[in-house]
Formats: sequence, C-alpha cells, structure tokens
Amino acid sequence: MFNDLQKKSVGLVGANGFIGATILRALLQQGIVPRALCGPIGSPRSLPDGVDFVTCDLAEVERLKSWVTGLEVVIHAAGPPSVQRSFEMAEAYVRVQVEGTVALLRACRMAKVKRIVYISSAEVYGRPEANPVAETHRLQARSPYAAAKIGAEKMIEAHVESFGLEAVILRPFSIYGPHFHSDSLLSRIVSTAKSGCVRVRDLRPVRDYCHVGDLAVAVLQACCIGDDKLRTINIGSGVGTSVAEFAELVLRTLGLNIPITEDPDPRPGQSEIFELVADITTARDVLGWRPTTALLEGLCLTLSIEHDRIEPRKI
Repeated sequence: MFNDLQKKSVGLVGANGFIGATILRALLQQGIVPRALCGPIGSPRSLPDGVDFVTCDLAEVERLKSWVTGLEVVIHAAGPPSVQRSFEMAEAYVRVQVEGTVALLRACRMAKVKRIVYISSAEVYGRPEANPVAETHRLQARSPYAAAKIGAEKMIEAHVESFGLEAVILRPFSIYGPHFHSDSLLSRIVSTAKSGCVRVRDLRPVRDYCHVGDLAVAVLQACCIGDDKLRTINIGSGVGTSVAEFAELVLRTLGLNIPITEDPDPRPGQSEIFELVADITTARDVLGWRPTTALLEGLCLTLSIEHDRIEPRKI
C-alpha cells in the first residue's frame, strides 16, 4: 500500500507528541525512516534508535529551511492539544499553529518541498448545523484552539493557491490511544477513578472517538494520494458516543463499578460543542480509509498498555 511513500524522503514535525509519536511508529513499521523535528516541550529521547531528529521552535525559519531541504513530504503534527487551556493561552496557540505553520510553509517553499500533510482538528466546525458533519461545512471557531487551527488551514490554502504546494488537511475528531495527554477526557476519567468516583465536566456532549493508530494510517495514506493541490478530509469513526457512555466503557475496561458524576467546569460562555460526529465519506472515497479499531477494543488496547501508569489504587 505504501510502496510509493517508501521511495520518498519524509519529514515529521512534532514527532515527540502524542499523535506524532504514533505516526512515527507507523512510518517505521512500513520501513520508512523519517527525518524528525521535535518541539521544545517533551523528550526526544523517547524516539526510537536510528531516527535522526532536531529540536527546533517552529518560528526558526532558517533552521526549518535546513531541516526540510531534500524532503519531498512534510507531515505537520505539532502544537498544543488542549482546547480548554487555549482559553487562557491564546497567544501561545496562535504562535505555534499560525505563525509556526507560516514559518514551516515558507521553509518548504524555499526548499521546494512538494507536499505537506497537516493535522488540523474537527473543532474547526464549532457547533455543526447537522451531524455527521462533512468537510464542506462552514468553519466557526468556538475556542482559540479552533481559531488557530483555522488560521493554519487558511495559510496552507494560500500557499497552495499562490505557490503550487500540494497539501492534505486532515481533521481528526476525538483521538485517543496509548500515551494519552494528561488534559484528555480519558486521563480525567482514569485519574478521578482512583478516588472511587469518576468526575467529568459534562456527561452530555457527544463526540466521535477514533483510535490514534487509525489516524496514523490515514496520515500515511494522505502522503500517497494523487496530485490534487488541496484536499481536506475528516478522520473519525462516524459514530457518536456521549461522555457518559465513554466513561462507562472505560470503567468496564478497568473492571470497576463506581459512580460517574459531573464536576462542572464548563468551557467559557457559549463555547461548548454538544455534538460533533464525522462524515467519513471523503476519507473512504479519496483515501480508501476506514477506521478498523472499535471503541471498546481500542480502550482495551490503550489501558492495557497504560496499566502501570493508571492502575486505580484499592479503596
């Protein structure tokens, strides 16, 4: 499936992040050893042996130009993951996602990189008018995180139109998997379960949960599709699951029977998104991609890998 990609020189930005590390492993499994760029936060020492990497801030254009020189495809998976924190750190999100993406695009243009694959987010849809939501839905940010992702997407679009760059923008929905981030819903469920009662912000919101391994496969396939200038593609399961249902599945996986309660800590103002489910028709038709990991299976895999870190204490 990835024979063409094995012949290309590939760069991975954000290789030490939650999503980036999984993409890195997927590339290596296909015999593709990418050039890796790690952000200043997180430890590059966790990268597998034999992977060349540099640690670089995305604002450093000259270092980026040197790093991308000779690459044909650049995968951009960098950036802070927390929607909630973006309300208090909007400038940092703009700096990394918008300014950093512009710097990377400039470096790619100077080095004549052919294609960029950008990991955006379904948060760009805000509150969809209907679910499942297709890529043609208007963009409407309800958080600085989403606004920064939209800004990055538009900068990529401008470079495609102006300079002939090929780009694939992937919009993942709710991604989970091993080494999940401490700000994630899964982390909150697991950590509060240790006290004998799961506490989450709101049990009602419905999300589309997709295993990070399935996303990584989609990323590799996005590197290989035809030479259309710009493609934007949802990556999700196409199935909606409420926070309450998700928490129950996590507890079932952990073998726990404890209460699940709300601990209100709402997103500011009218920013909450109550339902966000992917229309994955484009992923199927353009990428030839479908998710292969059912939610319960994915949670079992994730929590078995994370057992030592998350085992609830006896109460």
